[in-house]
Amino acid sequence: MHLYTDDRKLMTEFWRTGTDHGEEAFALFRVDFSLGCFCGVYVSSSKILCASSQYPHVLFLLQLQFWMVYTDGNQCVPNACKNGVCVDQYRSYICSCNPGFEGKHCLVITHTNCSVDNGGCDHDCHERNDKTGRYCSCINGYALHDDFKQCVPKNQRSCGQILIAKSFYRPKPMEGLQPWIAGGEVGKRGESPWQAVLLNAKGQFHCGGVLIDELWVLTAAHCLEGFRRFAVRLGDYKRFQFEGSEVTLPVVKIVPHPKYNSLTVNNDIALLRLESPVAFSTYIVPACLPSRDLAERVLHLNGTMTVVTGWGKDKEGTVPYSSDLKHISVPIVEHSECAHHMVNNLTQNVLCAGSIGSTVDACKGDSGGPMMTLYRNTWFLIGLISWGEGCGKTDKLGVYTKVSNYMEWIDSVKNQL
Repeated sequence: MHLYTDDRKLMTEFWRTGTDHGEEAFALFRVDFSLGCFCGVYVSSSKILCASSQYPHVLFLLQLQFWMVYTDGNQCVPNACKNGVCVDQYRSYICSCNPGFEGKHCLVITHTNCSVDNGGCDHDCHERNDKTGRYCSCINGYALHDDFKQCVPKNQRSCGQILIAKSFYRPKPMEGLQPWIAGGEVGKRGESPWQAVLLNAKGQFHCGGVLIDELWVLTAAHCLEGFRRFAVRLGDYKRFQFEGSEVTLPVVKIVPHPKYNSLTVNNDIALLRLESPVAFSTYIVPACLPSRDLAERVLHLNGTMTVVTGWGKDKEGTVPYSSDLKHISVPIVEHSECAHHMVNNLTQNVLCAGSIGSTVDACKGDSGGPMMTLYRNTWFLIGLISWGEGCGKTDKLGVYTKVSNYMEWIDSVKNQL
């Protein structure tokens, strides 16, 4: 079969030999270009190659070009790909693994599906239509590692990263944690770089929010009641002290969810568009939004530890809002268990978190702030602080808007404006 690059500068003859076990050997030879060609694709590369005869099942899209071998030699060292075929690249090589294997050298036995440990994937896991296995992909801003499972941030603009040297945040319950937002601990500056402060028309602290990209902030819809103009402050930590990392931007578009119900507090979510894109920094980083599949398969499981942050009151009553950003760690509680402890009805659009017998909880002023969880080195936003029956009551739990239920709505609003 004759193959030609899309620019026809390289003309090679491509021979394929193989066995039923998928082992293949390739040889390249120069030939004259004289025949018409059919174009095909091969997922592992970025060059469209054309064949002089129509064999759709062996038409490839290859990075492999003759000059790669000619200029730097064949990079495929003996036995480089233990259970696959080595494909030479310029100054490197890649392995095309046989079915059932993956990784840089085809040594790892592939997960057969996504049901166990998210298929070993850092982010999204997808099951193949032919039921032969699964493959992993990464959310925007991340690249798939050579092992085809890990997701690596492309740069410091990638979401879900804490860029300060060391964080106090821990994915497991903290022993001796004192009550907070009702109770809690003062964290370190930069530990919650996606945290936003919602300021009302008078410039006063009003609610929390979450930065999700350079132009958009999520908050609770009930935070918008009573006011029409807002500003958002990012990079803040001590509310009454200027630290040099703060950025305050006017909100130019307010979009509460169209089905928000103030009586039941259902669909308690809203989008705020900033006047101009905010510059990311060590102290300003967007939170990652998980796909619905990842959230429901992994992140929402009963007992998953989450981190909730805010400047809300330490307890009910007339006490002032906190001057420092605080955090608590609370586990997710399954819906049926939560409903048993609450008087008000719960919809399928909320998550519950907390521990019966504990006074750790969110409180007035925290509304709209983030409920985050760390999964395989990425911080995902899974909830927005919504409501509770009192603050820090030992027989109650906190209720949070389930963000993954609104991914399509979020995308549609952002695309329209």
